[in-house]
Amino acid sequence: MGLDGYLQFATVFAIFILVLVITYFTTRFVGGYAKNKIATGNIEIIDSMKVAPSKYIAIVRTAAKYIAVGIGKDEITFLCEIPEETIVERKVSSVQGYDFKELMEKAKARIGKK
Repeated sequence: MGLDGYLQFATVFAIFILVLVITYFTTRFVGGYAKNKIATGNIEIIDSMKVAPSKYIAIVRTAAKYIAVGIGKDEITFLCEIPEETIVERKVSSVQGYDFKELMEKAKARIGKK
């Protein structure tokens, strides 16, 4: 393999790295845009429960009202309005605040026990 082969490999590798960098920043931009869109909206899904295959009941906050809706494959049906004082919001735990290294160490410890 001559010098041309090494130059071709270096060029392909540089293009690969460039594509990875562009993909990373594009994903960060789109994720940030979607996160801001969700956080500033007037519609929020409070809770949902699957009642049958492809059928759900959801509690949705729209501005200051809470409503229950039935969600099917091709339709959404208004069920009723729910008084605000009867709503109990559950806090969803997230992995924010965890260090990736800490999570990997926990996973290794679990795997090592088996």
